[in-house]
Amino acid sequence: MKKKLIFVLVCMLMFSTVAGAISSSKTSNVSPEEMTMERAHTVLVELGTATTCPYCPSHEHYLKQVVGDWELVSLTCSHYNPSYGHTPATIARLNELGMGGYPRSFWDGEYTYVSGGQSSVTNLQNAYNTCAGRSVADVDLDLVVTWLGNAQIKIDVDVTNNEGSTYNGHIHAYILEITSRWLNNVGQPFPNALLDLVFNQDINVASSGIWSDTITWDGTPLGFGNIEEDNIMVVASVFSQSNDYVDETTRVRVGNNRPPYTPSNPSPSNGGSNILVEASLSWTGGDPDWFNSVSYDVYFGITSPPSLIVSNQPETTYNPPGLLNFDETYYWKIVSWDDEGASTSGPQWSFTTRGNDPPNNPSNPSPTNGEIDVYINADLSWTGGDPDGDPVKYDLYFDTSSPPQQVVSNQSGTTYNPGILEFDKTYYWKIVSWDRYDYTSEGSIWSFTTEENVPPNMPSDPDPGDGEIDVNVEADLSWTGGDPNPGDTVKYDVYFGQTNPPPLVVNNQSGAFYDPGTMDLNTTYYWQIVSWDSQGESTSGSIWHFTTTIAPNIPPNKPSIAGEQSGAAGVEYEYIVSTIDPNEDNVKYFINWDDGNTEWTDYYGSGEEVTIGHIWENKGTYTIRVKAKDTQGDESEWETLDVQMPLNKHFLIHPILQKILELFPNAFPLLRHLLGL
Repeated sequence: MKKKLIFVLVCMLMFSTVAGAISSSKTSNVSPEEMTMERAHTVLVELGTATTCPYCPSHEHYLKQVVGDWELVSLTCSHYNPSYGHTPATIARLNELGMGGYPRSFWDGEYTYVSGGQSSVTNLQNAYNTCAGRSVADVDLDLVVTWLGNAQIKIDVDVTNNEGSTYNGHIHAYILEITSRWLNNVGQPFPNALLDLVFNQDINVASSGIWSDTITWDGTPLGFGNIEEDNIMVVASVFSQSNDYVDETTRVRVGNNRPPYTPSNPSPSNGGSNILVEASLSWTGGDPDWFNSVSYDVYFGITSPPSLIVSNQPETTYNPPGLLNFDETYYWKIVSWDDEGASTSGPQWSFTTRGNDPPNNPSNPSPTNGEIDVYINADLSWTGGDPDGDPVKYDLYFDTSSPPQQVVSNQSGTTYNPGILEFDKTYYWKIVSWDRYDYTSEGSIWSFTTEENVPPNMPSDPDPGDGEIDVNVEADLSWTGGDPNPGDTVKYDVYFGQTNPPPLVVNNQSGAFYDPGTMDLNTTYYWQIVSWDSQGESTSGSIWHFTTTIAPNIPPNKPSIAGEQSGAAGVEYEYIVSTIDPNEDNVKYFINWDDGNTEWTDYYGSGEEVTIGHIWENKGTYTIRVKAKDTQGDESEWETLDVQMPLNKHFLIHPILQKILELFPNAFPLLRHLLGL
């Protein structure tokens, strides 16, 4: 199938000396070869979109990336409700298509569509491929458009039927504003927005016949008297009457190609100062003809005018290689080019980069320079920074000789932990600072001398205490040790036995405790601690002693518990607990009332009865659990008692009635029910 597309733009200049008005028309300056072109089936895309739709810009963005022979018509509404459309033609066409939610693109009429939730380049490209590959009627569509001036356009259409039978179709011609006056949700003009729909009629064309018609369209009565010739497109489509699918589409641009927008919004801003030397350049470009792609020439340098650096790049950013010079003024300019070879040169801009100073000299050392008696576990710190606010890294030199050797490089913090130092030793250190541009400042060589070693502290605070009696045979030994030199480690020798002086049982242990195992009953033990520091200095503690208990402790017996086993919720009941401790130790009791409440009693004598009251707030069955604990920490087994609180406190049972109900458990069912038993 071959089709001809004829572009004819007729110039008409009419001068009126009476009114001083000028009427103009313009004929396209395309070459004769371009006036008639062979064409295949062109796909029509009608995009239902809205000014307040948050998803429409994405759908439109993906649509512009579809590759193929297709024409776009934007059916643009001002709200989600199509009744608020910008033009009656828009509303009418959306109703014909059965528009749902926005956005939605219709392909070749109602052949297929892509809705907002399916918006992607892949789905839209698939829709195009489906339409481009389908069979269509063999009809030619020729379109001639003449700009008459004053928002008037003459449109001539010929439809040629190349089929062997009559073609029954329908024709649309869309009057479109290329760069729309209406903006989408992100403030960008819609592409090819519909202003009006003409030739909206059925046609019947005999085999090998031609259907022709002419119309003059006037935008002024519709409120479009301010349209511009170069911003108008006419798209015509022929639909099959049988299924409303498009058989052919063609278009004519009324005016001429418009050059790209003037480059604007430079970053860094024009005349900016103190700009980072890592700065990249960016600008706003684009083209009023949305279907044109734009490329950019970048002029950049330290001379005015700047030299051409990059040609024909599509991006609106440029990253200069390497770092810029400090405290340097740069000049730059952007020239935009479109597909038609039209260009627009932007103004010359300039900016000045920041200066740079080396980092601050390292200062305020800690330990201070020349300081003595410094702890052997001291950390080093200093003050650094940069006058320009740049991040700073530090190299640290540290040694017992001067000049010191480097031990750390490229660290960001201003502290250093050298570990445990030697006693009574002089150390030398230095800091070198670097900023991110490799400017450097070297500090002075500082020094300090560590403390002299002192023997460990005298071991003290023995447990068991010196002279203590009745000590549990399972007791552990502990004491307080340490060293007056912070950071110095201490180890301990433990002497322990039944003789005085006691024998050595453990040496060089780090913990300040010792487990002698199970000791003998009623026996006196002697023990002594000797402390050693890391330098071999030692301190011997006193010889302490203690005597173990005469007999081993035996836990209390399982306690007894007595009291009411049935009652009413909300009433206090008293329970008596007691137990015997084999060692005659005092005991205390732990009671779990099974309602979320627990309690410990005070200590009482062995065998003494203890009365404890409790209130259950809710009806139910509860298990009281009681255990005893003696003064040596040993605990008894648990004793339990089940109680029922089936009644509310308003329905207390008389003791005689309670006895009768217990003697005759199957009697008086109604009474039992009323009492909640």
